[in-house]
Amino acid sequence: MSPTSSLPAWFAHAIEALQAGDIDGWMEIYAPNAIHEFPFAQTGAVRSLEGRDAISAYMSQLPGRIRFGSLSDVRVREVGDELIIEATGHHRRVSDDTAREISYIWFITRRNGQVTHIRDYMNPLQLLTL
Repeated sequence: MSPTSSLPAWFAHAIEALQAGDIDGWMEIYAPNAIHEFPFAQTGAVRSLEGRDAISAYMSQLPGRIRFGSLSDVRVREVGDELIIEATGHHRRVSDDTAREISYIWFITRRNGQVTHIRDYMNPLQLLTL
């Protein structure tokens, strides 16, 4: 499992959708019963979303707060249906156009070409001022 700096095409396409503010495009990666977890979420924040509808409702709030930009420092490890992606996101806060960098580590499981589980280890402290 040697790391690469290239995102799989399906994930790159989903990131492009986020960058365009297209939440429906991002949601195409998820299976209907997918789970998206935020293990490092602060107390009182969302820690787990179950099902495509719940994930979509959460994601739909983000374009009003953050404009997704490019990813750098990408490292991808893929074995079968398991994928680990590390990256730094270069985004802009909507309220005042301030640059925001967010560190990501995603553990992703796919079945039949759709994401069934994401553990999203982003740094919640980097979101406090969004």
